[in-house]
Amino acid sequence: MILHRLLPAPGDELDVEAPGARDRLLEWYAPRDAEGIRCNLVVTIDGRAAGGDGGSDSLSSRTDRMILGVIRESADAVLVGAGTVRVEGYRLPSRAPLAIVTASGDLAGHRLEPREGAAPVVVLTTLAGAERARASLAALPHRIEIVDETGFSIAQAVGSLRELGFRSLVAEGGPSVIRALLDADLLDELCLTTTPRLGGRALPLLGGGDAPLTPWQRTQLLVDADGLAYARWSRVSASS
Repeated sequence: MILHRLLPAPGDELDVEAPGARDRLLEWYAPRDAEGIRCNLVVTIDGRAAGGDGGSDSLSSRTDRMILGVIRESADAVLVGAGTVRVEGYRLPSRAPLAIVTASGDLAGHRLEPREGAAPVVVLTTLAGAERARASLAALPHRIEIVDETGFSIAQAVGSLRELGFRSLVAEGGPSVIRALLDADLLDELCLTTTPRLGGRALPLLGGGDAPLTPWQRTQLLVDADGLAYARWSRVSASS
């Protein structure tokens, strides 16, 4: 599969099957901020974040999954909500640990797949949620971090991760987590794959309800022959 880079350097091409392709993608997706937060998602043309399988897998592609791995490799931790863990059937990332945000600690029905050499799952939860999380994860290697006794904000969860030494974060959903990061003014970059499909599960990119209208700028755009577009969007600062 050939990726055509339209922005910022029109004319660049990359054969994702060629030797060294992953290293080239690591350059193209290098974080701009060592302590930034970016999210990585795949959506349909009409902005739905789930396909016929109820998750994102049916919207993705081999190239999209390759880019996912590259973005994870540049992060200190992968941030997700409990609902995403239950729906997506995560195989634990090989490099960055998976950090799950759940005030209730209810991870029953999770589809986490162990991976040799993977770091323990980090669960950010409440005092009451800690016991539920331990029971849900059972023998899966994990560590529990109690953010607050009864409840917490996404900003507190991010603060806890940074206290643990996880500086650069990539959020992979669900929409409620992405929306919370956006509302808290914590989201710096959006890596968005758009698949050439309409319809799917009624799961908007930012969840239900109105969202504040904020300016963003596209800093990179790749396209392939299957019609998928891979874009990087950066938040426009108030001083810009």
